[in-house]
Amino acid sequence: MLHDAGGFVRQGYFLSVVTVAVLAGALSGCGTTPAKEFGGRWKPVNHFTDQPQELPLYTAYVYQASPLDRTLKTMLQRWASDSGFRLDYRLQSDYTLHQQIAAVSVTDLQQAAQAVAQAYAAQGVVVRVEGNALIAEAASVSG
Repeated sequence: MLHDAGGFVRQGYFLSVVTVAVLAGALSGCGTTPAKEFGGRWKPVNHFTDQPQELPLYTAYVYQASPLDRTLKTMLQRWASDSGFRLDYRLQSDYTLHQQIAAVSVTDLQQAAQAVAQAYAAQGVVVRVEGNALIAEAASVSG
């Protein structure tokens, strides 16, 4: 009989501990601080302008050097790929990009090729567009 009474005592103690734990957890959510009231000037997010504004969906591709290009061949490959051309790189060497290339920023591939050719003229490099190919070759080959 003592065994049964002890079991009931232990079971009652366990239920009271669980009840206290559940109530403490439930009440802890009520004890949090309310959301902060932010001051300052607010602008409504969803508002309409007085006049319509044009938002171009497509912008012209700008042929320019990227710091990720690092070399002439990589830059020309990116330009050709981005514009649907193929690169025909006939040079025996690759060249690092330099300050004069950083100034190239045009929307026409022909103009970009001419600017690159001028920038690398001292190295005997010619860059030109022929059909759907962007060609880089030695000056003596292009005639």
